[in-house]
Amino acid sequence: MAKSTKAPKIVTRSLDAKGFYSDFSKEGMLYAALIRSPANTGIVKDIKIPDMPEGYSLFTAKDIPGSKIMEFNNTVTKILGYKNVNYTGEPLGIIVGPDELEIKELTDRAAIYFDIQNLESALTNVMKSSSKNKILSEKLPSPAQDSLSDLDNLATSLNELPSLDSVIDNKNQNTQAEKVVGERIISSGSFKELSQEEADKELFESEKYVIEESWSQTIVNPKWQEPSGAFCYTEGEKLHVYAPTKWTFFLQKVLSEALNLNPELIFIHKTKTSSLYSDGLWRTTQIAVQTALASYLLKKPVKLMLSQSEQEEFMGPGVKTDITYKAAVNEEGRIKALKVNIAIDVGSENPFAQEITDRLAIASVNFYKTKNLYIKAQAKTSKNPPTTISIKGVDSQSFFAIENQIQKISNITGIFPDDVRTINLEKVKDFPFEFEDSNILEVIQNTVRMSDFNRKYASFHMDSIDRVEQGQEPFFAFPLRGIGLSCAYNNSGYHGISSFSYYPKIEVTLLPDEKVSIHTIQTSNVNQDIWRTTASKILELPKTNVQIDSNFTLEEMPKSPEDSFSTIGIINQLIKKCCLEIQKKRFHQPLPITSKKSVSASAKNKWNKDNFCGTPFMSSSLISCVTEVELDPYTYNEKIRGIWLSIDCGEILDEAAALRTVRLEVQKELSLLVQGKNVTCDEVFIQFIPSKNAAGQVGELVHNSLPAAFASALSSALATQVTKLPCTERQLYTLIKQRGEVNQ
Repeated sequence: MAKSTKAPKIVTRSLDAKGFYSDFSKEGMLYAALIRSPANTGIVKDIKIPDMPEGYSLFTAKDIPGSKIMEFNNTVTKILGYKNVNYTGEPLGIIVGPDELEIKELTDRAAIYFDIQNLESALTNVMKSSSKNKILSEKLPSPAQDSLSDLDNLATSLNELPSLDSVIDNKNQNTQAEKVVGERIISSGSFKELSQEEADKELFESEKYVIEESWSQTIVNPKWQEPSGAFCYTEGEKLHVYAPTKWTFFLQKVLSEALNLNPELIFIHKTKTSSLYSDGLWRTTQIAVQTALASYLLKKPVKLMLSQSEQEEFMGPGVKTDITYKAAVNEEGRIKALKVNIAIDVGSENPFAQEITDRLAIASVNFYKTKNLYIKAQAKTSKNPPTTISIKGVDSQSFFAIENQIQKISNITGIFPDDVRTINLEKVKDFPFEFEDSNILEVIQNTVRMSDFNRKYASFHMDSIDRVEQGQEPFFAFPLRGIGLSCAYNNSGYHGISSFSYYPKIEVTLLPDEKVSIHTIQTSNVNQDIWRTTASKILELPKTNVQIDSNFTLEEMPKSPEDSFSTIGIINQLIKKCCLEIQKKRFHQPLPITSKKSVSASAKNKWNKDNFCGTPFMSSSLISCVTEVELDPYTYNEKIRGIWLSIDCGEILDEAAALRTVRLEVQKELSLLVQGKNVTCDEVFIQFIPSKNAAGQVGELVHNSLPAAFASALSSALATQVTKLPCTERQLYTLIKQRGEVNQ
């Protein structure tokens, strides 16, 4: 019998490590640190470390055996910088050695040589362009002329020359002007039918209130988290990489291309991450490849761990945004027209800029509707460090902005915050975005009842008005109290144009021994237990019979990051469909029976990609948050007296696990509201709203809602507007002082 010539399937070398990358080590391990550019522009010629001790090594881009770049979505990032520098702190080299402290000292001693042609050409242009060049040449002192007066004259002449920036030779200079890399413009009503000038005149001159404000929320990582880094070692020809990656396919691809290494020889161990915001994508890949390069060339274990200052300066989560609203509001609190301008700084590069722009634009109106809408969202590059996308928290900055804008409308119109929200939830014809089966009104009303919001809001609001009218000295007052309300959503399955697919493919097989195999991505033990429960109930088999198979061939490996797949909102629903299909067939045909499912075409077609309208997500979980705060005007210490959360996440598959997730998110978020502080909270109350909708994601709901409620509560307590988070003691001091000065 002839043997089959079909090539055997290769199982991807992706393993789930039980720990953080910093927990792992091996005998003879070397430490690594990055040498970074001290300038944000220039052409790098060479890097040297004088008197480098024996046993230490320096690697730069020229040492990379394969591709020196990683590319995605037409965005190119250098694994180690070479030639033109793009931003201050760009990694130019990696130094490795046995002593961690010595490594840090050597990075400080590193000499980075830039091309001096830029400076020479600039000086030449200065001399040519200056009308003072003749005076300068006449006043240059000869060896015998060294009097103080001659030196003074020379200094005066030099100071009168034009700036180098005005005459520098751009042919030899790396200039990276601000560049638009993502844009989305959305218009409806008069903004669509008329010119901008005509629409502004028609809409904003006829309503009683025109309310404008700019909002900014800087996303920060807590100091207690593990800094970014990786641990690598070789085992013969095999390379082992320990990193908190969530994009196995891309990391394996870049490692293979950079090191000219067969993918079969690369073993990726996915470690835990302590980051509040999901990353593990673009920048994690770069750091892992830098570490792997040193380990592979030296054939020794190497660990790279960024310092806390590097983490804060170069690895900040999310992007910088400045979101400005202009709302025309009538006496009933109805928003008749809304203009939104979203300015996004993505740093020197971000391959996900367009998707970030689109998602922020959609979330910038939340659930609220108006007949006349204009949104302009624009992402630009800058000389700041590169940024990435936090897939599950990409919308959060827009929620912070729109919810505080609604609070400001409430303050100015004198209408209760929940009533302003209610009236603006009413449907409007031809509004661009729709949310199916939205139960947000009930969610808001439940939180208002739980927290006794309206009574407290009226009391605190009247108290703040009295303080303002009576001109009480703010620094000698009782603790200031305020209460704030917000709402938001967390989505599953984005239908818009994306950098990768949000649609997983699931395969479930019932084997002859009545064991069940679910072939899908790796996920947490909690999610795996939910999947097993779903399958065991439908197929009427013990849960122990259900196994999760996350091994893929290199050809079949999911090309999307695991964060892009909704483990509860989508994958569990697909598992349910597969099991129902198998259950119908199991008594009519022999085992094994396999069922494969993905997201249906009809679900995808609910969103019009060309016109950017329709239903943007497969499903959404909803949240409403009320936060009551107390501020000590002497110490500026903030204290949260209570947090009330109402959540509609569809069918709840494991309520205990969902509660644990929400409480953990609250605790993490409390460390990010005030710079350098962990805000204390007396009590947290959580209620899940009964719902017949499909199960949805709970994660990120707190992050999307709590900051806005906290800022609104602070604004209520201070009788002024808090427009930025995280807030600082200086910011609160300034707001209190300004309020006092206005009253005098």
